[in-house]
Amino acid sequence: MASLKELTDAHILLLAVHLTSDGDLQRLRALLDCRRGILSQTVAYRLVLSFYPVETPDQSTLIEFLKSFQDGNRQPTDSEDFKVDSSISTISRQDALRRCRTLRIQPVPNHLPREKGSGQANFIIEWAKRLEALSGTLQPLTEFVERFVEHDPDLRHWYETYVVPVLRLQYEFYPDAEDIIGVRELEKMTAEGGVSTLLQYAERSHNAADIARDLEYVVTPWVCGAQRAKRRRIDSLAAETKVEETAWESVNSWLMNESLNDFEVAAKTFIGWNGPSDVEAPADAIVSRYAQTGLAIIYACPETSRDLLAISREVLTKVASLIGLAAPDSTTTEPHIVLAESFVKGLEEVDLLSSSLSRKTNPFTRASESSVQLLVGTLATSAALFELGLASSLGDVVRTSVFGSERRHKDELRRLLQQIPRLTRKEINWRSVRRQLLWFRTWSQYSEVQPDSPRPAYLGRLTAEYLETQILYSFLTAGQYDAAKEVYLDTQPQPLPESGVESRIVASIFEAYDNASNGNRDRGGMKRAYEILRAFRSRFPQSTALSDIDHLIRATHSLSFYQLTLQHGVPFRPVAIRVQKDPLTLLEKVLGQDPKAYTKLDDLLEIGRNLVRAHLPSRETLAQELDPVELRVSDAEHRITYHAIMAALAVNDFHTAYAYITTRLSTSPTETSSPNLMDDVSWRAAYAAGKYRPSVSPKSLTSQIDSLAQRMELLSRALMLAPSGEALSGILATWRRYEEEMEGLKAQAVDEERSFDAKADAALPGGFGLEDRDADVAETKRAMARRIWPTSRAGPSYEEEAPMGLFDVARGAATALRKSAAFPLGSGGLRDLKIKEAGTGSEGGLVDNTDSASSLEGGRTRKRDMVANMVTNNLVSGIGWVLGAQPRDRLDQAHEPE
Repeated sequence: MASLKELTDAHILLLAVHLTSDGDLQRLRALLDCRRGILSQTVAYRLVLSFYPVETPDQSTLIEFLKSFQDGNRQPTDSEDFKVDSSISTISRQDALRRCRTLRIQPVPNHLPREKGSGQANFIIEWAKRLEALSGTLQPLTEFVERFVEHDPDLRHWYETYVVPVLRLQYEFYPDAEDIIGVRELEKMTAEGGVSTLLQYAERSHNAADIARDLEYVVTPWVCGAQRAKRRRIDSLAAETKVEETAWESVNSWLMNESLNDFEVAAKTFIGWNGPSDVEAPADAIVSRYAQTGLAIIYACPETSRDLLAISREVLTKVASLIGLAAPDSTTTEPHIVLAESFVKGLEEVDLLSSSLSRKTNPFTRASESSVQLLVGTLATSAALFELGLASSLGDVVRTSVFGSERRHKDELRRLLQQIPRLTRKEINWRSVRRQLLWFRTWSQYSEVQPDSPRPAYLGRLTAEYLETQILYSFLTAGQYDAAKEVYLDTQPQPLPESGVESRIVASIFEAYDNASNGNRDRGGMKRAYEILRAFRSRFPQSTALSDIDHLIRATHSLSFYQLTLQHGVPFRPVAIRVQKDPLTLLEKVLGQDPKAYTKLDDLLEIGRNLVRAHLPSRETLAQELDPVELRVSDAEHRITYHAIMAALAVNDFHTAYAYITTRLSTSPTETSSPNLMDDVSWRAAYAAGKYRPSVSPKSLTSQIDSLAQRMELLSRALMLAPSGEALSGILATWRRYEEEMEGLKAQAVDEERSFDAKADAALPGGFGLEDRDADVAETKRAMARRIWPTSRAGPSYEEEAPMGLFDVARGAATALRKSAAFPLGSGGLRDLKIKEAGTGSEGGLVDNTDSASSLEGGRTRKRDMVANMVTNNLVSGIGWVLGAQPRDRLDQAHEPE
């Protein structure tokens, strides 16, 4: 190893660089002591900045190295004792010079305000910043700088201005925050930017104590340190005063800007901080400007809450005190507002823009008695809206109150009444809601101001009657029926006329009814409609509208239990009943869609009665019809029964259809006073069921005969009830076919009975066959038995019984013919009697009996004889046996001598 004496200056510099990069600061300090003429203290700082590894975990070596420069008693080290590594000593002189020229040795930046600050302080500041940048935290920087601040005033000033505020933010106030500003960033901040940055962490906490603390311990040290540095360059007091005025405007601007982002931070800052204490600008101007900033902050509040309203009242109280007014009464929720007319006329909506609030001539924010009163009413309105569950910003409240039109006020009222029950979690006191809404209209006691008061108010454009009507509607919507009766029916004088209350009740019921998705009165809108009806029905006993609604709800509730889908697959809703011109058609759809609905005829009939008594679609429309309601009810019952019969036939339930016809429909033609409500369904139902043929014929002969007999009975009923002769041809044609079928079944039954009797006789022991004479006698007895229908036998044979009710066929035909216009019963009209079909002699048709008529004496045959003869001659082959009659020509033949 070589000694220091053998090394050139270039070798010494390379050796210092080598020791610094290896972190051997102890030998570097010894080298500096040996060669002070080559390696000065400033060079040492530059070498450390350039080559010492900043990532060294232990900074104690560097600290001892720097403190050694503060010790002036250190003695130089003997160069003979300093050993040089061969890697340096073996470098040639030229190579050493070349390497020194390529070294990049950094200068020490000047961080202090004075032109010639401490070199060590500047180094410590620069090194501390590097530690902060490397670790990302302030702890290494703080631990490093705090070892030197006691001995250097400049370093202490820098430490208190930049390190202390950041240190308190990171470790004392917001240790969990990850985006705390660093020292390097804070040094570059302007005054406005620094205030906003340093207070942003307190803004997040929304805590007044945190804000006050940050202003005191973070913002103030930084501002004072920065302003102290600037004042060193100011030559006059006027310039310094100008700086102070600018600072106040900067604070006002910050407060205004923060009010748009975080109202609570700005408002509480305004309340708790009165500005710098060493202000030398005119006091009145500052106070007036500061008061205007407070009003601007209130208008800039973007939202409303209970806390923000309380803060706004504190701001307004402070503004009032600043301009010498009495503090507003914060205990009343309905204050009496008085505004100067000149103040109201000077208001313009453009002044409420955020960019205009800070303008000195803005009448909304210029501190005065009227501007304070306007905000008192605005704050009370906003508080009331918030308590009702519908928060509205102060700016919106002012716009509505001062510049709102009648349409705007109606919209606001509707928004209020719709949102109150939806947004409020606690139980609503609707009586209090009404009182507040009435105050909204006047901003004073309701009885003190005339309805046409022109003063600004939140709902000032509305009439008292309109407001009360809408409030009543809200009472009903919210289910406050007792409150509605107490306020609008029991209070004297009544806020609304009783007819108006009834109209509003009816409208509310229909609204709930029309919005219902299900017809069950225990669910949804139907439930609300039914509750309103029950609550007020007894208070309006003579109300026809409520009576109609009662029947409508009953019908709708019963109808909801049936399957019903309207066209295009739309599910049934109650409103479909009200929009139908003929609601009974819905029952027809039910019978067509619900396979089992026809079995519940009584329920369907009750639905029909209620639909008729509901006077749908309206009483005004039905008033044009003179038919009494009971006649319409009877007509509805017949229609429903008819469709139930058709539904039963559609599913092959003939027995139910037969029962409905025989028990539910008319048994004889009835006359009504209304030509529009004639019974046209009873005979049609009987005819439809009478011509019905089951898809599967009964297996037993007895069942076949019984079924056919029932259908023939229904045809006989149709003949009796048919309104004109035009329907007879079809009925009689069907009857003729059934008559032939019955004859066949009867003959088959007789043959089976005879066969059975023969087998029974043959099975008797000792029996003998009948003689011819005895057989003739037996046959004669059976023929006589068929005519006289003996009732002495317990079980008549098929030869002895006939279908019941067939005599009614002839009687029904006669009745129908008498009613027909085609059968003139006047003098000389009998010869023109013709009941035509497709052809003479067609099956079941009536033939012309003019020959029989002409054979009677003198053409003076009685009309009843004519009808009886005609029916007998045409139906004798089918139903003559039930009459016990023979055609006249046969009777004549019977009396002719052989």
